Amino acid sequence: MPIDSCTCRHAASTGADHTGHIDELTERFDVDELRSLGGVVDYVVGAKPGPGIFVLGAHDDPKQRHYLELYKQGTGPLYSFYTPYHLCHFEVPLSVARAVLFADPVIQPLAGPTVEVVATAKTDLAGGRVLDGLGGYDTYGQAERTDVTASERLLPMGVAEGCRLLHDVTKDHVLTYDDVVLPEGRLIDQLRAEQVDLFQ
Repeated sequence: MPIDSCTCRHAASTGADHTGHIDELTERFDVDELRSLGGVVDYVVGAKPGPGIFVLGAHDDPKQRHYLELYKQGTGPLYSFYTPYHLCHFEVPLSVARAVLFADPVIQPLAGPTVEVVATAKTDLAGGRVLDGLGGYDTYGQAERTDVTASERLLPMGVAEGCRLLHDVTKDHVLTYDDVVLPEGRLIDQLRAEQVDLFQ
């Protein structure tokens, strides 16, 4: 049941501050609740040792639990796997190269996409504004389940750049396709439509 470092609109989060080490989170979650939810995407702000990616996971096999404890991953039932960095500027092109050159997908959901990153207003934005790109001043991303993104027509982060707002939006408003006009003739929109058709 992975928990990673993305923001999620529908996470079963503890809602509590955590300023200790990320490994201490193994004591903050109820493993049975996480199992009943099928896993949770969550995030932590201010934890030590610093920015990174983490997964909390469980294992029921006594032999594997023995080795997880031996390798200092915790005492269970949740174990912490933490990488203290996220070098996306290296990881993205390497992931693309693996997929194209070796037909080796880096992350492959078994039954199609399950989570998407949706665009959210960083600040109050005026109607008519053309949205800037990833890491810019206009939007930040939040992780959301694909069934929710489809039913609410939420705007994917990868589609948002270059879209023009139809009306004013307030800070932290999650953008939808109904909030924007898409630029004409973009490859990203064609590929997005093909992806939707493939997995619906």
